[in-house]
Amino acid sequence: MMAVVAALVPPRLRRPLREKAFAARAVATGGPSTLAAVVQPWRPHLAASALAGAALLALRPRRRPLAVALAATGIAAGAPVVPRALRGPVTRPAPEDVTVLTANVLHGRADTGALAGLVAREGPDFVVLPEAGGDFRDKLMPLLADLGYRSWVASGGGRADGYDVTLLVGERAGDVQVRPATGMRLPHLEVTGGILGERTLHAVHTTAPMSRRGTARWHDELGLIARWCAGPVAPLVAGDLNATLDHPALHAALGRCRSAAAGTGSGLVGTFPGGLPRPLGIQIDHVLVPAAAVTTRFDVLDLPGSDHRAVLAGVRLPATA
Repeated sequence: MMAVVAALVPPRLRRPLREKAFAARAVATGGPSTLAAVVQPWRPHLAASALAGAALLALRPRRRPLAVALAATGIAAGAPVVPRALRGPVTRPAPEDVTVLTANVLHGRADTGALAGLVAREGPDFVVLPEAGGDFRDKLMPLLADLGYRSWVASGGGRADGYDVTLLVGERAGDVQVRPATGMRLPHLEVTGGILGERTLHAVHTTAPMSRRGTARWHDELGLIARWCAGPVAPLVAGDLNATLDHPALHAALGRCRSAAAGTGSGLVGTFPGGLPRPLGIQIDHVLVPAAAVTTRFDVLDLPGSDHRAVLAGVRLPATA
């Protein structure tokens, strides 16, 4: 049946059609846990829709009781979301701040020239690239040859781009130690030393909760992040977490960490899908930082060729004992 339907679809739309059909089948067969994981990140949008629907229904007197009920639902759903859109006191960037850029590069299809330009312009200390393996790294690094960046591929270079994570480290980060880590389905990296001191930066890409098995693994991987964030020295965690703060599993994982977006007014800016306007997307790409850290910069940046937007965070880390 899909072959018949695909034959009627313009070639440029066939891949998105196959991907949507696969996602729909996965959600349908993944059970209640998968359905919840897929629906939960859209709570802000559902709350806004409920309030808009209530406003329309309130125009007709006979439907006002329904409007009140719908408004109450929208307020209850939206109240926990509002703080993420609020901006707190602003702290100016300083030389001691640590800057982290994370960008999912869509199976190595992102525009390397645009990404290199972004790195050159912003000069982040750490660049975490989910879905970038050895092939993408080899295309990107010559474009950064004069900037002093070092690079590591989580798998060592033996996997396709879409199933790997690449890390770039700038000169200012100092003498860091980078090692491959285990505990997630996809390879990831741990960074210590240099500008991080005793802290660890985890460069990760969690499993997408799009099937029964994938959802179970996603919960396990967020549980691993929870253990990191419960440790005596709170870490940094950067990458595509396939989760928003509307997912109870991610919210519970924060422990002694928080999102770098907190207090910036940008906690609801969508990083995925990159093709949607920012207010209509969901924020699944994160830089988690110690709860006592101060965010001095937070930007969501377009990345041509990818279905994600990049996240750039500048943070002032607290001293460790």
